[in-house]
Amino acid sequence: MSLWTLLCALVHSYVRTGRASVLAYYLLSLFLTGRNDSGEENVPLDLTRDPKDNLREILQNVAKQQGVSNMRKLGHLNNFIKLLCNVGHSEEKFGFTYDEIIICLRLALLNEAKEVRAAGLRALRYLIRDGAILQKVFRFQVDYLISRCIDIQQSNEVERTQALRLVRKMITVNAQLFPSSITNSLIAVGNDGLQERDRMVRACIAIICELALKNPEIVARRGGLKTILKNVIDCQLSRINEALMTTILHLLNHPHTRQYVRSDVELEQILAPYTDFHYRHNPDTAEGQLKEDREARFLASKMSIVASFRSWSGK
Repeated sequence: MSLWTLLCALVHSYVRTGRASVLAYYLLSLFLTGRNDSGEENVPLDLTRDPKDNLREILQNVAKQQGVSNMRKLGHLNNFIKLLCNVGHSEEKFGFTYDEIIICLRLALLNEAKEVRAAGLRALRYLIRDGAILQKVFRFQVDYLISRCIDIQQSNEVERTQALRLVRKMITVNAQLFPSSITNSLIAVGNDGLQERDRMVRACIAIICELALKNPEIVARRGGLKTILKNVIDCQLSRINEALMTTILHLLNHPHTRQYVRSDVELEQILAPYTDFHYRHNPDTAEGQLKEDREARFLASKMSIVASFRSWSGK
């Protein structure tokens, strides 16, 4: 007998006997026992146990390729964060080195379920506390898996959001260690995100600006400053436009970062709508939309020029 047939029989039986409340309770138990609203299995975590035993159970279930459902792995990854918050960062209490923990968590980023990958990214964000742990993460080339999560299909917003939150944590911990692999992914989204209607494009641009202030060398080397100025001409919102332009002006204001801004390449972009008669921001812009597009570029260019002049002290 199929599950649907069984449910239909139960409905008729309980409605006929007037036990509708019992039916409601039974159905609720049937569908929700062991699961929460996100589909994650409620894996019990006894914080009174030895943390070594808890962590061993968590890592074993996360690392198993067969015999453990994805939703159960999701529950164990969330338990890892609870355990970490309860015990703190201590290899002695865990009974595992950070290397061993990172190797196991790395497997979550290779899972076929986006929920598990998102939970793995979140677990890494809680694990990374200082530059030493961050270096271990990069030594195991986890940054390439993070880049993959950023570049993945746009429908996986939960996963991509967790990836960007992890990236910001890395910048906060030590921006000088930030890898080129993730920088390339952020810049790729920043360059082409608007054409593809990517909802994460502004978040990526904001992270590029934050990274440019803390590690301008890697952003400049990967063409990130050009990406920022390209988005200046794309943005007609005054506050965002000014924030992007201020990032470039901040670099120009200091002698040790001024070298990264090439005035003959990057800065000419903000003047192009006024100085280039045949200027087209996007080559594939239709002829019918050319006038409207040009007016939008004029407005964005005007905002950036005004922001530039306002930054001048007049001395």
